[in-house]
Amino acid sequence: MEPQDLTEHAKVELELRTVESRFCYSTPCGGGEYEVREGHVKFPVRIDSRTCGCGVWQVSGIPCKHGLRVIYNQRLDPLDFVSHFFKGAAYKLAYAEHMQPMPDPTQWPEFNLPTINPPGIKRTAGRPPKQRKRGAMEAKKRKRHTSVKCSKCKEMGHNARTCKSGTGSSKAPPKQRVSTRKRKTGDDGASTSKAAPKGKKSKQA
Repeated sequence: MEPQDLTEHAKVELELRTVESRFCYSTPCGGGEYEVREGHVKFPVRIDSRTCGCGVWQVSGIPCKHGLRVIYNQRLDPLDFVSHFFKGAAYKLAYAEHMQPMPDPTQWPEFNLPTINPPGIKRTAGRPPKQRKRGAMEAKKRKRHTSVKCSKCKEMGHNARTCKSGTGSSKAPPKQRVSTRKRKTGDDGASTSKAAPKGKKSKQA
């Protein structure tokens, strides 16, 4: 590994962020500052101080997808903006000191110790959530009524039931009530019961 070569972890991470940077668009603002737009969100980027509004570049030491979009637009080499901790010189320096050899696990001494199991999982009170929690940078779920189209007036934002246009009644006709009262039959098989008048209770003999 050469002193300026990247480690395997840095190579993989840089390739993934390079693919994600294709969906970003940068705009120079002057003074070494750039505005990178990803969807409807904008991030300020400074390549001289290696900072981005998302904070990923500062925390990881590897340019984020917003910073890479600016670097590629300026025809610069992204390897020059990766922290030196991910390069061959620092990698060799980490293993330059003497490392004590370790025997094989078959040669380790045996100890009669109890097995430590993971703690039990206790179900919390309440109904468990069905939807996952969205991240801070993730787009919010849109409401359904924005894409609903009325079948009567052909307008967006409502359906035929809540339509307020004068094309006709939007409510369904009321259902007829079916009487479930039993009727008495006489000796000749004819019905002898009479329906009670509305608003009055039938008197019992």
